Amino acid sequence: MKYPLAIINKLIDVFAEPFLYGYDIKCAFHSVLQRSSLGPAVRDLGIEGVVPGFHGHAHNRLCQVQHHSKFTLGAGKEDFETCERTFSESNALAPEIRNSTEFHRHQALDEHFRFADQDKYAALSKFIAPVT
Repeated sequence: MKYPLAIINKLIDVFAEPFLYGYDIKCAFHSVLQRSSLGPAVRDLGIEGVVPGFHGHAHNRLCQVQHHSKFTLGAGKEDFETCERTFSESNALAPEIRNSTEFHRHQALDEHFRFADQDKYAALSKFIAPVT
């Protein structure tokens, strides 16, 4: 669990204020985080974690009530699954780039994510000012 700890450490350095993080196994990670050298900073800043929306249903009911994003004050409508959706969309490229050269693989991935960024940016206008 060293990578999630390193990520939390970086987020503390960058934000230095309370924030919510989503992690598939937050219920297990919470105790590791509290026992780590980051524990005091996490408690002092009031940093909280949640189990992302999709993964929460795989946890038992008590875990869902305590850690699911749907039941966490301040989570809003965020489901904490953006990375899952992003990489799931990129899976469609696998059959096309499986036998391509390294250059063409990188080119296809770069083009895919560049288009996805532009698409999401264009969709922001519908989110910020919905068309009636």
